[in-house]
Amino acid sequence: MKHIPFMNLRFYAYGVSILLVLLSLVSLYQKGLNLGLDFTGGSVLEGKFDKKTNISQIRRSLEEIGYSHFQVQDTAQGSVLVKLRLGDPTDKALEALKQLSPYEVIRSETIGGVITSELRQKALWAIIVALGGILLYLGYRFEPVWALGAILALAHDVLIVIGAYSITQREVSLDVVAALLIVAGYSVSDTVVVFDRIRENLRLRKGTPTKELVDLSINQTLLRTLMTSLTTFAVSLTLFLFGGPALSNIMFAFVVGVVVGTLSSIFVASAIAFDIKSRLKNQAVQSTS
Repeated sequence: MKHIPFMNLRFYAYGVSILLVLLSLVSLYQKGLNLGLDFTGGSVLEGKFDKKTNISQIRRSLEEIGYSHFQVQDTAQGSVLVKLRLGDPTDKALEALKQLSPYEVIRSETIGGVITSELRQKALWAIIVALGGILLYLGYRFEPVWALGAILALAHDVLIVIGAYSITQREVSLDVVAALLIVAGYSVSDTVVVFDRIRENLRLRKGTPTKELVDLSINQTLLRTLMTSLTTFAVSLTLFLFGGPALSNIMFAFVVGVVVGTLSSIFVASAIAFDIKSRLKNQAVQSTS
């Protein structure tokens, strides 16, 4: 495979990354996130129809009477679960469902603000603990500078994925938060492979400039990174296109996250760590001179 000078291209990569991050921040500021019922609260209706009713029929029926934010899913017991946003009347939904087929209401309850506030806090803590654990692991396994580069690249990936949800106004639920954490882990695993090869080359090729070692390491792991990412992307894209509305919304995080995570592992993480380390080294030389 042709040797690609990734470190010479890093400033172009920085420009693309900064542009994507700015677009995400602007969208988050102007549009915000389309938070799901897990975070906003709402009504939960569970019913068992007398005859088999298609999920798409239920969605279409609710959309026709003016509902725009809701969730419909099957349960293991053969019933149908309908979640409505806080403030949406349940009686209209019940009447619309009755027109499809007679049914028995098994459960009807409201998710209040106390529960949604608790869920938001737990989701935030899950993200903080995950990022903190990753930082500690990378700091222990590699140098703290490399750990910082990986965390900055990871924050870059997560922010762009969240920005994609804001731009498209796709619903953000607890399932999407879980998908974000999985994407974060996937992105870090790619970065760790590159960092591991850099550490190995630093030991085997003493005296070689760090810039050349980083380029060599990325090129050596490039095929593995691309093959892994392409297979994951293919599966994610298939589920996104044909998995139905609920699964499609979750897989959107994987489709965007795999692409952004792969690019950051190749162009951003190592480049940030290299630039930080070079700057610290120059400052140390200047202070001793």
